[in-house]
Amino acid sequence: MAVVTAKEPEPFRTNFSSGGYARARVIAAALYASSFVALLIAGANVWRALDNRQEASTMREGVARVQQQSDRFRTDLRTLGFSADDPRAVGDLTKRVGDLNEILEQKTFSWTTLLNDLETAVPRNVSINSIHPDIKSRVIALQGVSLTLQDLAKLMIALEQSGHFTDVFLQQQKTTATGWVEFSIQCMYRMAG
Repeated sequence: MAVVTAKEPEPFRTNFSSGGYARARVIAAALYASSFVALLIAGANVWRALDNRQEASTMREGVARVQQQSDRFRTDLRTLGFSADDPRAVGDLTKRVGDLNEILEQKTFSWTTLLNDLETAVPRNVSINSIHPDIKSRVIALQGVSLTLQDLAKLMIALEQSGHFTDVFLQQQKTTATGWVEFSIQCMYRMAG
């Protein structure tokens, strides 16, 4: 009798480095990466939308505030007897407010402080004859007499160094027949405080 030996079944073998499997891994990695990027873009869009919503809300509040101010301004104009729709009325009101501000500035201008600041800056042998302040621009025009040109130079240096007067400019200077020096100086005045 012949003995037949049975062959054992061959184990299942696969080659994972085959082209199809490698392509499947690349495709899966690309899908995961594109999903991650899509989630990032979606998150950025949501964040931007929330930020835009907040900014739009702030703008709406600002528009409402400006509208309230405009309504109050129109009411105030009507109370003062001006038409809010007439551009000349707004110009007239602006001029009146400017005039009132100028009056207030004149009332708050301290002549005593100006004279004290000048007294500390004016050297001997110099006499100030007139002071003409332009309160709005803080420009002071000084006219006076000094014994010599050196005394006039000392005055200009003292004014600059005082800290209350800046941009000291000699506008005019003339030596008289008696030898005195008449001068005109313009400078900016900074009040303390």
